[in-house]
Amino acid sequence: MKNKVGALIVAGGISSRMNDFKPLMKIGRYSMIEHIIMNFKSIGIHEVVIVIGYRSYDIEDALRNYDVTFVYNKDYLITKMFDSVCLGLKELSNKVDMIFITPSDCPFIQAFTLKRMIEEMQKNGFYYIKPSYLGENGHPILISSILSNIILNHDGSKGLKGAIAKVTENYKEIKFADPGIVMDADNEIDLINLVKYNEIRKLPSIDLCNIIQEYFQVSKEIKEHSEKVKDVALNIYEELEKKGVILNRDLIVSACLLHDIAKGKKYHDRVGAEWMMEMGFFEVSQIIAEHMNLEEFSEKITEKDVVYLADKLVYNNSISTLEQMFSYKEELYKDNEEVLNIIKRRKEHAMNLYLSIYEDIENL
Repeated sequence: MKNKVGALIVAGGISSRMNDFKPLMKIGRYSMIEHIIMNFKSIGIHEVVIVIGYRSYDIEDALRNYDVTFVYNKDYLITKMFDSVCLGLKELSNKVDMIFITPSDCPFIQAFTLKRMIEEMQKNGFYYIKPSYLGENGHPILISSILSNIILNHDGSKGLKGAIAKVTENYKEIKFADPGIVMDADNEIDLINLVKYNEIRKLPSIDLCNIIQEYFQVSKEIKEHSEKVKDVALNIYEELEKKGVILNRDLIVSACLLHDIAKGKKYHDRVGAEWMMEMGFFEVSQIIAEHMNLEEFSEKITEKDVVYLADKLVYNNSISTLEQMFSYKEELYKDNEEVLNIIKRRKEHAMNLYLSIYEDIENL
């Protein structure tokens, strides 16, 4: 029985443009090739083939605890990357239905990107899918095993690009909100950028939040609401700062801008949280998951509490009071006891938060 999806990592070259061996260069705790393997494993891809050549023993030793298959390119000094791709495809094409192909220096692809590419191919039967970020194509590509024969029979001109160019229909280029798609390590400047990106990649910048909003086709009204929630949250943040409570300002901003990213979908809090988790934004995901219902009320105020309260103080894109906000909802659902109980619990949490911050019930 076939494993549905496989991954091919090409790591046979000598990294001639770098003063080090790219696959084993560390970014944070892990080498670049380890990051790539973990990305694929995280979404359930177990059939991972790595084509090695130069410093093959070093790679095998470094990855001895990973469940991967090695294919050796004995002619790595005189062959090109395309030849290594072909060796990997010969190993994989009869075992899986679709194959990710990537070089060994693209370590930070989001799980969200990989999953959506697989879903698109499963749904539409494309021969290949190519991802892009801000108009620039990148890695990895995903090919159907059907395409393997075309690639293996290619004469090598223009490498893998030349082989894929023969496919003039039944393919797709997909835009993503994933900077990792276009980040590799061709030179030392690229490596510096990867190191910097690794330090910030778990918390999206304002610019990336805007790109994410565009990707998910967030409406103008929701964008305006999210912006207003952000402004209110920052006022709360500043009030807390005066009291000596120091929180992560950037996390609050990102969570406010993205808290309604899935608005319009059923259980949009859960859906949005799942999307952000798959994109690698764990802390933002946790806040989004509870921006409608706090699981518990704690005396220690967190970023999650700030976003929750700010959201309750904004109706559409206008600042409201808690009493106005909840009175409206209580009237709206007065004949639905189950919903009314939820509203009352939310109101209690919001009131307690407000009082713990401002200690002035007259402003409610």
